[in-house]
Amino acid sequence: MVEKAKKSPVLVRIARIEGQLKGVRRMVEEKKDCLEIITQITAIREAVAMLGVELLKDDISCKWDGKKKIDEAYLKSLFRMQ
Repeated sequence: MVEKAKKSPVLVRIARIEGQLKGVRRMVEEKKDCLEIITQITAIREAVAMLGVELLKDDISCKWDGKKKIDEAYLKSLFRMQ
C-alpha cells in the first residue's frame, strides 16, 4: 500500500481559503443575509493573514544564522491580526 504524502500546512490553508471563497460566492448568488456574508469575509481575511504567517514563520529568510528566529506574535502583528 502506498502511503499518501502529507500535505504542507500552507497548501492545507490555501485549500481552506479556496473553499471559503466558494462559499461566499454561493451565499451572494443565493442572496443570503449581508451580515452572514460579511462574517465569512472576516473569516477569510483572518485565514489569509494566517497563511502569510505560516509562510513566513518557517521561511529560511526568517532564520538568520546565530540570530533569534522571528517571533510568531511579531509576524501576526505584521498582518494586523488579533
